[in-house]
Amino acid sequence: MRLLVLDLDGTLWDHEDASRLVSPYDFHNDYLVDSIGEELHLFPGVRDFLDWASERFLLSIASWNIEERVGPILEGFGLWDYFLLPKIEGHPDKADMIRRTIEELESIGYTIDDVIYVDDRAIHVDRIKMELPEVDFIHMWVDVKSFEELRQLLEKLD
Repeated sequence: MRLLVLDLDGTLWDHEDASRLVSPYDFHNDYLVDSIGEELHLFPGVRDFLDWASERFLLSIASWNIEERVGPILEGFGLWDYFLLPKIEGHPDKADMIRRTIEELESIGYTIDDVIYVDDRAIHVDRIKMELPEVDFIHMWVDVKSFEELRQLLEKLD
């Protein structure tokens, strides 16, 4: 199986730190407003991309956030159920998150043949490459400019 691991802040949505948002959240179609008026918008095409990707990959998350604050955002948008064993944790060690996701998936019977990590920031890549050289990295908004381009790139890598 192929594993596609996604970042959240700046990758799936436009907010730089969704853990700062204060519930309750007022959800609209592709954006929310928190209790103090701050907005978070899903990037265009996220829902269609996740529909497409969920038929071709195991999907997971590696996000430096607080799950108690961000989990309800994913749930409110109806996105939580796309992801297996998501790692939304209060530290920046994405390599550890990805490694544990792979180990947990393998421990429940999955064979992981390929791992692709998508993030809007490249600061975690060196550590990931050092610890997990088999992981391919796609720099969102640099390597691809939209979720449609991401889909096209992943189709080429198939």
